[in-house]
Amino acid sequence: MVHLVDTSEVRAENVDDYLELVRDVGVAVMTDAGATFVSCATTSREVGEAVHVQVVWAFDDHERWNEIRRNLVLDPRWYEYGARAATLRTGGTRRFYTPAPLSSL
Repeated sequence: MVHLVDTSEVRAENVDDYLELVRDVGVAVMTDAGATFVSCATTSREVGEAVHVQVVWAFDDHERWNEIRRNLVLDPRWYEYGARAATLRTGGTRRFYTPAPLSSL
């Protein structure tokens, strides 16, 4: 299993709009493409810093990710999602995580 972890930096005043976008567009686009929604979490808005929004997706392997990417490229909603997200975030990262079983060490 691979987890794709998207972490977006968002100004505190844009967090609700960003979460709404993820809920209303991002989840539909990604799940229709073949990814499984795992979680969404934020850092605190109350500390006077930019908020980090973390969205986690799962899929079987990198071969499956290539299929998902192809599906995204063919879906016009993906471009809407990306364009709208770009107006709300100030930065971020995308990382792919795979299990690292400690029992094998």
